[in-house]
Amino acid sequence: MGTWRAAVVSLMLLAGTLVPGGPARGEVPPPAGLGELSAAERWVLERVAAGQVADLMEKFGAPEIGRRLRGRFLEALLTGEFRGLHAHRAGIYISQAVFTDAVSLEFAAVPDAVFLTDCRFQGPFNGANSHFRTVLAMRRTVFEQAANFHRLKVDADASFAETVFRGPADFGAAMLGGQFNLAGARFAGPGADFNGLEVRQGVSLRNAVFMKGVDFAGAAVGGEFNAAGARFAGPDGQAVFNGLKAARSVSFLNAAFAGPADFGNLEAGGDLVLDGARFDHPSRPAGFNGMKVAQNVSMEATVFRGPADFTMASIAGLLTLHRSRFEYKEAPAKFYNVKVEQHAFIAETRFAGGGSWLGSQFRHLMLAGSPAEPPGYPVVNLDGVIVEHSLVLGDIAIGSLQATRLKVKGPVIFKNVKIAGKADLRDSDLYSLKLIDVGWPSDPGEIWLEGLAYQSVSAGEGPEDWKRLLAWLDRSRLDSRNYNQLDTFFRRGGDIDRADQVYIAGHRRETLRQWWRPDKLATLIFWDGLAGYGRKPSRTVWIALMIVLVGTIFFDHENFDPSFVGGWKWLLDGGRVKKAVVRFFLSLDEFLPGLDLGLAKLWRMNRISFPTLLYYHFHKIAGWILIPIGLAAVYSQFR
Repeated sequence: MGTWRAAVVSLMLLAGTLVPGGPARGEVPPPAGLGELSAAERWVLERVAAGQVADLMEKFGAPEIGRRLRGRFLEALLTGEFRGLHAHRAGIYISQAVFTDAVSLEFAAVPDAVFLTDCRFQGPFNGANSHFRTVLAMRRTVFEQAANFHRLKVDADASFAETVFRGPADFGAAMLGGQFNLAGARFAGPGADFNGLEVRQGVSLRNAVFMKGVDFAGAAVGGEFNAAGARFAGPDGQAVFNGLKAARSVSFLNAAFAGPADFGNLEAGGDLVLDGARFDHPSRPAGFNGMKVAQNVSMEATVFRGPADFTMASIAGLLTLHRSRFEYKEAPAKFYNVKVEQHAFIAETRFAGGGSWLGSQFRHLMLAGSPAEPPGYPVVNLDGVIVEHSLVLGDIAIGSLQATRLKVKGPVIFKNVKIAGKADLRDSDLYSLKLIDVGWPSDPGEIWLEGLAYQSVSAGEGPEDWKRLLAWLDRSRLDSRNYNQLDTFFRRGGDIDRADQVYIAGHRRETLRQWWRPDKLATLIFWDGLAGYGRKPSRTVWIALMIVLVGTIFFDHENFDPSFVGGWKWLLDGGRVKKAVVRFFLSLDEFLPGLDLGLAKLWRMNRISFPTLLYYHFHKIAGWILIPIGLAAVYSQFR
């Protein structure tokens, strides 16, 4: 009986070793429902247990059939369903595998580091709400269908570098505790969703390609966001970075955007680098409205083919635009209400439709071109701009300069600026204004200077350069305040003659507006010509003196009444000098209205010739005209 039992046990043990699919000695039994493991799957388990890379191409060769693994096998492997299998502490490494069916890790917890390189997933991959407790790396992997990583959680780094997504890719609301590497990845599917992504460290999109749009709206990055060399290739797909927040710099160095791009409300804790970037959609905007940058914004050789909108952008450091191109001709590039706390340098940059900085604030603003080839701007709008330090416009050609309510607390320099259509500086407040080789519109009606205020103004250092300022006012729309201000500036600096010429030019221009009116003609002849509107009383004095001296020729002392002259032996017997003195005072007595020197009433008119009579009346009328004008001019000087 005992011998029979021993034989039965021996047969059963032998049968167990021969049952197809049964685990051989040392093998890990498969979990329920997985079925028989393939040779490739058994080999992968061996390599994982040994802590070695399971490179299926190295083991089974290039033919795909030998490298196939089931999706269910991967699920069981990553979630620890193989009882008795303990992955090496280095993690799970699988390379060159082909997963033939769907993979579902939804809500799964993966305790080990996972490295899947050069693999291909032929079915959909669902990793939604999964939790990888260490590292997830899927480099150079291909997802043929949808890849769903919505609400994925990775405690350390996640890498999908050089990975290809041929279907839709969803990383929305994913939470990553380390770096997120998408360098060289290619998204060929209908959408790449990173909306609400949270990454504790940096994100790399270097040289990544997005064929049909991407959405990083509301993403939060604890380090640098680097998309240098990335291509957003779909003209109909939008690149959305609205509300993206990065604790450090954001870089789109040499990136290319074929479709519209939305960077509205983007926040960068470091620099924003757009050097060499291209925004190629011809009509849809590249929008940076409301963005906040803690350091500098750089655009070196950046190209905008369509509209550009930087409205309400806030930059704590420098704004640099150098050799960039805004090629959209239908409307100006919008920099409305931009705030730049440091300097803004816009050099050798072309604005095909002009640029508008309406209501913006700068510490220093420079808009300059090249002396050899000044760029042309159809419109430059500086309405309401506030500059804390200095404003420089140099080596540019402007169609229309709109600069009303401009306020600059430091120097303003226009150098080699040509303004063709309109120059509007109304109600602007400038500390100092220097105009060097400035060309103004030929139509005086297009130069608007009403209400312009400044502390000092200059058109150069030469002795005659000040006349350019007067010519500038003469070519502008008439406003007496402009002449009065320039007059005050010269007078305050001790240049009285220049001040007088400006004052006279302003009043003369105002009078000439209605020169045909009798009162205006009289003003031109008497008040302008004889007294320079009160600023040249010496003119009246010299003219009056000449008339009085001429009168000494006509007013002969021999026409005095003999009954009064009889006692003046010194006059009758005097020499030529005494007679000349008497003639002078006689002429002066006849010239001065309302003032009696006692000689005119002794002079007998009934004995004078006709020419003397004519001159006598001219002499009297001239006195009645010149003396009041002279007194008024002197009074105006004291006033």
